Amino acid sequence: MPSTARERLYSDTIWLITGRRPLDRMFKKWKFDFVVDARQTIISNTQARLLGIRFGMEYRRVNRFGFGIYNLGSGVALKSLIEIDAEISEAVLNLKYTSIFYERVLFFNRKWEWSAAVHQGFGKISGWYRFNDDPTQITFPEKRVRPFEISTTGYYNLTWWCSVGAGVGYRFMRGTPEEVRPIFNSGVVIARVRIKFGKLARSIWNKQTKYEY
Repeated sequence: MPSTARERLYSDTIWLITGRRPLDRMFKKWKFDFVVDARQTIISNTQARLLGIRFGMEYRRVNRFGFGIYNLGSGVALKSLIEIDAEISEAVLNLKYTSIFYERVLFFNRKWEWSAAVHQGFGKISGWYRFNDDPTQITFPEKRVRPFEISTTGYYNLTWWCSVGAGVGYRFMRGTPEEVRPIFNSGVVIARVRIKFGKLARSIWNKQTKYEY
């Protein structure tokens, strides 16, 4: 059967903001999804980098879901912490969490993509602080938290196996004690690199894999 005839056999469609889009014969229903997922954020009026990765599955090209792992590395060094006490002269705060996420692609073409995502996290905050002229470090009691984040991201396809993205979002620190919640509630600026390991592996024995979407 000619390829054009085979393509007409596909009746499935997906919704994008530009309308319904048909799926042709190069469409693949399930794909592995891996993203290097970094965030620039604010912790108590101090810029911080929240490092992370996420991995999961992509279903019908526009639905992505899975798990993310995020942390502030060795923590964020602060020269004050007025949200807690104006006499604090030094502090280090940390945030680590694992999340489940869902991302919905709203638009895509050969080079560009736009999506929106939600994360529900489960983790902890920790750290220490000291007062003016007192070298003693006082440890914060470790607290369990449930970060919730909404975001939107645009992607550009560098090649058929790698994309880069940037976006913005906001993090709400649910389940956090009220006295420290404003410290961690913050907007985020997102930088992502999506590497399509599944396509790379399958392309070794099937050169047509690079044309899948």
